[in-house]
Amino acid sequence: MLADVAWERHSAAVNRALAGMPTLRGAAQEAARADLIAVRMYLQNGEGPLNHRELTRSLRDGDPRLLSYAACLASGLGRLPSYRGAVLRGPGGAPGHGELRPGTVLRDPAPLSGLPLDPAGKDQVAGVGYAIWSITGRRVRQLLDSGEEIVFTPGTPFRVLDVRTEGATPLVLLRQLPDMTTTTGVLEDADHTALERLQHALTDRTSPTEGEWPERCSGPAGEH
Repeated sequence: MLADVAWERHSAAVNRALAGMPTLRGAAQEAARADLIAVRMYLQNGEGPLNHRELTRSLRDGDPRLLSYAACLASGLGRLPSYRGAVLRGPGGAPGHGELRPGTVLRDPAPLSGLPLDPAGKDQVAGVGYAIWSITGRRVRQLLDSGEEIVFTPGTPFRVLDVRTEGATPLVLLRQLPDMTTTTGVLEDADHTALERLQHALTDRTSPTEGEWPERCSGPAGEH
């Protein structure tokens, strides 16, 4: 089992996360442990069959071999605190992302990572490709060795709110959708509200120059 193989290597980080959760016993605790190990392994940059590159490739290609791992990862993310606010992601050479149009719905079969934009910060971030208004992205700081990251579960839908093309890197503004029931190409009231919040959060916070991004936090944000 995943938990049997990986527990010793990831036990410290997983124990930290478990300590912040309601007390679990027996089978419930073991299930939570396995779920959190799956998240921890996704957050590692090493090689192997369960790293984030292999999982992303597999899910986007429709390969069923890692579906059980993805389900465990999604369950683990559901145990972590949610984040509401702006999340930034690098373009990562995403082809044609500047050609997206407002109203387009994107859905990524793989998990999607980004960096939270501190509302109290003042530093400018260079080379932003995507700015996402998150409603249920998950904070994974407890399972990282350092820093903070927001992860959206596999299959999360996003709607394009606006595309800015004046900088060196096109900037796509997205809203996380609560589900896929609304797929109209017309922006709704909730979209306009999210757009206003994103625009406010991004004021004087992005630089038009190119920037370096963690591999996990850059690249295309879904399929349309």
